[in-house]
Amino acid sequence: MPWFPAWGIKFNAEIKDFKEILSSFNELRPDDNWLLLAFEVAASEKHLWTAWYSMKRNQMKGKMVANSPDAEFLRIISGTHQVRIAFENAGIRNQDPSAWIVRLPEIQVSKNIDENTVNREIYNLHDLEANNLIERMNGSLITQRPSPTLEGLKRIKYENDINKKKSLEECFLLHLISSNV
Repeated sequence: MPWFPAWGIKFNAEIKDFKEILSSFNELRPDDNWLLLAFEVAASEKHLWTAWYSMKRNQMKGKMVANSPDAEFLRIISGTHQVRIAFENAGIRNQDPSAWIVRLPEIQVSKNIDENTVNREIYNLHDLEANNLIERMNGSLITQRPSPTLEGLKRIKYENDINKKKSLEECFLLHLISSNV
């Protein structure tokens, strides 16, 4: 599976005023396809691609709950129908030391999932822009890819039992699906 266009950013200090960071990011980002995502809530490449595909499908059908693709993506990651709750759970907060800078791919999708393909270079196409954002936000690149954690499940308010029959990644995916139920 190709890397989802997401880059970890370690801030030079814990966030003291998340609204100030968001405002700065929104001014610096090249377009509205860029967003900040809480570091713990990105579980895997599959998790991010699934959230993106759900967002694209909702957009295509005219069934987005949020007013913009970036907010819809956060809503789906959070597994909620409420945009405000999505920002609280999957957005950055005060005391966060890090986050993901995400670039929502501009890929047309087909209704038949088997007909969709992703350019394996999608991550590399935006690497320079992402690194520029990281530098301009006085952060440093985190050289790790998303991985599922219990802290991430708690942050998105996953309420089902975590047992040995399901992996952490499966729990994230099941929670994501609940945003469209």
